[in-house]
Amino acid sequence: MTVLIAGIDAGSTKTKAVVYDCDGRLIGEGVSGPGNPHDLGLSQAKKNVTDALLQASKGARVDFAVIGFAGMDTAEDEVTFSRFFSDVAVRTESVHDSVIALFSETFGEPGIVVIAGTGSVVVGYDGKTFRRIGGRGWLLSDEGSSYWISVNLLRWMQQVFDGLEEGGELFDFMRAKINVSVHDDLVRWAYDNQCRKDRIASLAAYLDEAAERGIEKAKDFLRLGATILAERAKVMMRRVNVRTVVPKGSLFKSRTYYGAFKEEIERAGGTILDRGNPPELGALYLAAKRAGCQKVIEAIRKTRTR
Repeated sequence: MTVLIAGIDAGSTKTKAVVYDCDGRLIGEGVSGPGNPHDLGLSQAKKNVTDALLQASKGARVDFAVIGFAGMDTAEDEVTFSRFFSDVAVRTESVHDSVIALFSETFGEPGIVVIAGTGSVVVGYDGKTFRRIGGRGWLLSDEGSSYWISVNLLRWMQQVFDGLEEGGELFDFMRAKINVSVHDDLVRWAYDNQCRKDRIASLAAYLDEAAERGIEKAKDFLRLGATILAERAKVMMRRVNVRTVVPKGSLFKSRTYYGAFKEEIERAGGTILDRGNPPELGALYLAAKRAGCQKVIEAIRKTRTR
């Protein structure tokens, strides 16, 4: 009987799954809606996770699955998610999404993963223990993230309207992008839809567009975020005595942000590891290791370490 194993990335914007059999053959891949239980509720997140998994498995029951969750911020979350999603496969393991992001590149070796998307987190692994900086939500942490950078941008625009800062090219660019003519428009834009963090975080993409057009003020916002997150990564480098740093998340697609981050890490003696492997591959690695499917590990190492 064929043993099926799965790796699942239950992210804040989408859920992705990949399924292999234990002989190292790819069965399929699947994509569905967001999988963060804090954003959607447990039931909807489970539906999306299940949909992605069934796509990838071609409808077959999976024997062992590892799910990496966005939003697994506390020990209580770990217990709750693990219990609620336990029947997604015959055997299911739930972990923080930073773990699968790291292992998608290091395949179990020591390293540090830095995630910079809507939120941010730094996780170090010394071969035995995981340690974390940040990743406690937008109110308590998420420094250097899209949300954090975008809030700084909005506050700067507010100060321009108040006459405390000078505007200029970036101010005009952003006003056009979010349709803000007068001060009240900015207030309405910021507080509409209960200050949705994804809507606010989306402003970082406009900043990157402005940076690509050569607007220096936009580059300043991005560089500041990258530098602050790099400082946290350097603390983790010392804490776990590891120099390999894996950058993951949408912000690293920004040349300005990535360049500033890379410069800071390399100045501190670190090495950037970025093959572009998807996080669900790290979940698959963990599932294969737990299930004893060595051929799967060999297959993904061979095809994804170039």
